Amino acid sequence: MIRPYRVHLRGLLVAVAAAFLCLPSGASAATPPLRDVLLVGNNWEGTADVLDVPTYERLRRINIVPDLAERQAENMLPARAPIALFVRTQVGEGHDQMVDDLYASHDGRTLYVSRPSFDDVVAIDLASGSIVWRTVLTGVRADHMAISPDGTRLVVSTASAAGANFVDVLETATGAIVGTFPSGDTPHENNFSRDGRLIYHASIGRIYTATDDPSMD
Repeated sequence: MIRPYRVHLRGLLVAVAAAFLCLPSGASAATPPLRDVLLVGNNWEGTADVLDVPTYERLRRINIVPDLAERQAENMLPARAPIALFVRTQVGEGHDQMVDDLYASHDGRTLYVSRPSFDDVVAIDLASGSIVWRTVLTGVRADHMAISPDGTRLVVSTASAAGANFVDVLETATGAIVGTFPSGDTPHENNFSRDGRLIYHASIGRIYTATDDPSMD
C-alpha cells in the first residue's frame, strides 16, 4: 500500500512511498526485497532522494530528468517559450520546476513523476534510470498528481493558457490518457478515496497574481 505525504519547502517536495524497492542503478533481482522509504523530490535540481525509514539515511539519488537537455530545448520553441518563462520566473522563483509529485509503483520497480516545467508525466525504471514512457498533458503545465489505491491510474492537474483547465487521468502501465475532467482556475490538489471510487480535487485560483484578491471580483 502506498501512503502519500507531502511537504513543500520552496525547491523541495517530499512524498512517502511504502514498500518501495530501492535498487541501485544497473542492479537487478529476480525477487527483489521491498522496504519502507521516504521519497524526496528536489524540485529545482531535478532529482529524487530515497531515504531509509526510520533512520532517514539517504540510500540513493535518482535523476528524474535524464532528458533535461531535450526538454529545455523544447521549451525554447515558440509554442512553449512563454509558459516556460512564466513558470520559471513566477511560480519557480527563477528556477525550472522539475518535480511536483512522485510515486512508486506497487512492485517498487517504477517511479512516476509529474514535471511542471515540461508539462508532462514520466515513468522511470528504477533499475536502469531510463524513462519508460513520457506523456505530455492536455494543458501547458503539470501540477499535483495522485495514484489510485490499486496503482493503475494517475490523476494529474494541468493548467491551460487558454482558460480551460483540466485534470488528466493516465494509465500507469503505458502513460496513455484514459480520461479528463474539468477544473477551476489553477487546478491543484488531487487525492483518491480509500476505495478508489472517488477523486477529491481542488483548484486554488490565481494566487500568484493580483487577480486573486477578493477586491478584484
